[in-house]
Order: sequence, then structure tokens, then C-alpha cells
Amino acid sequence: METFTIAAVQMNALRGELDHNLALHERFTREAAEAGARLVMFPELSVTAHFGDVTATELAEPANSGRIHDTIHGLAKQHDIIISYGFCEYAHGAYYNSQGLMGPDGLIGVQRKIHASGDEYFTFRMGRSLDTFDLGFCTIGTLICFDSNFFEAWRVLALKGAEVILQPHASRSARGKKLPLTKQKQVIKDVLADTASNRVYAKANSVYAVYANQYGYNGHSTHGGGAYVISPNGEMRVQGVPKLSDLMITAEIDMEELRRIRAARPTLKQRRPEAYGILTEMI
Repeated sequence: METFTIAAVQMNALRGELDHNLALHERFTREAAEAGARLVMFPELSVTAHFGDVTATELAEPANSGRIHDTIHGLAKQHDIIISYGFCEYAHGAYYNSQGLMGPDGLIGVQRKIHASGDEYFTFRMGRSLDTFDLGFCTIGTLICFDSNFFEAWRVLALKGAEVILQPHASRSARGKKLPLTKQKQVIKDVLADTASNRVYAKANSVYAVYANQYGYNGHSTHGGGAYVISPNGEMRVQGVPKLSDLMITAEIDMEELRRIRAARPTLKQRRPEAYGILTEMI
């Protein structure tokens, strides 16, 4: 299959409201499947919610068992779709900000956030690797929110074979408080206007980039919102409207287009790694 449809969801995961959050996953997974999507991506911590407080771990579960796993697996199996979802993962006696990847046959893999931002240092242990997953119709990698600010992370995933990079976000516009609705609406507009760095990174690595953010006040903090898909040429392919509401966008991913772009601009093959040693040094 040379093309496939991908869906990305802007949503507000509410603090302590697991039933509400899972209901949104059920709704948008169904809508994504009805739209013909092979994969649907939800934002960072889309199931257990994102906020700067140790209680953010109260709904934590292991990746391969528990209500969250069973519910998401059931949705993936029922709708024959792959789901990228965010949750607080409990593993090895610690808590991680993780993005699960679930298919009809079960859990495909988990990406743990590498770079903690701000107060996340006090809640989550950081991941230690960037992984890619071959889904058959494409190979994907995931950069969770702040991870996508580091161009090295994009390049690592591209070198590991990523063709599509998922960017689940829960970037806050106000920590620990609720912004006025007029300000929240302006923040979404600002997010959708400020896509330059992601367009540059997508083009530099010849990958599709799929972005989706939490929005609005969740009972603790306010998030910025926004959803869009960028082509391997750095062009905006699809962009959500600046609304304070749960919404989904879809886009066609053209693998033949990606191959043509990589053949015309073989940056990854023209690298000179022997000159890049400082990139792995702490300064």
C-alpha cells in the first residue's frame, strides 16, 4: 500500500477522570476507523492527564496489563486500527511519561519520554532510548512533547528507519492555573502559527511529522492545543482549526512521495559522522 490515512486528535484529558478520558479514546478511535485511518494518535498522557503534581501518577498502570491496556486493546481490535496513546506507565518501581502503541493483536511497543520538562523531573523517570516500530505500511518513531525540541532526537529516529514521526504533546500555556477563554483561544492560534521548527526538522530528516496537543484547562493546568501534519518537504499538509474543543484531523501519508523526496535529497546518506563527535558529549 503506497498511501494510508493517519488521524491525530486534539483533546482535553481531565485530571482524575479516567472514564471521561477513555470515552474520548473510544469516540475518536471509532471516528478514525470510519474515516479509513490505519493509525490514530492521541496526545501526551491522553489517558491519565498531564499536570505538574505527584498525583499525576495515581492512575498509573503497567504497559501490558490493567484497565487502560485492556480498553485500548479492545478498541484497536474492534476497529482494526493502531492506536498511539499517552499514559503514566508504572515499570521497574518507577513512573514514566509514556506513549503506547497498540494494535489489534496487542501492545506493539512503548516510547518513554527522554527529556523531562520543568516539574516533570519531580514526577517521572526519564526514558533512555529512542525506538522505531515497523507497522508493515510504514515505520514510525515517537517524540513526546519536549523531546521534539532536540534535533538530535529527530535524526536518531530517522537513522533508525522512521518514516513518520509522531509528536504527542501536552505543552502547557499555564502551569497550575486556568487561563481566561479569550486567552486560551489565542494560545491555540499561536500554536498553529508557530510550526517553523517542526517543518524544518521534518524536511531535514525527510519524514512526515504528525502533531497533536492537549488543549484547555484540565482541572489543574491549561494546555495550548493544536493538531497538524507536515510533509517530508516541510510543507503543512493538514492543519486543525483553532477551536477550544475535542477534534480530529486526518491526512493521507504517501510513501511513494517520501521515497522520491529521499532519493532527490539523500541527506541521511551524505552525513559525515566522524565529524560529529561533540554531539554525544555533555558541555
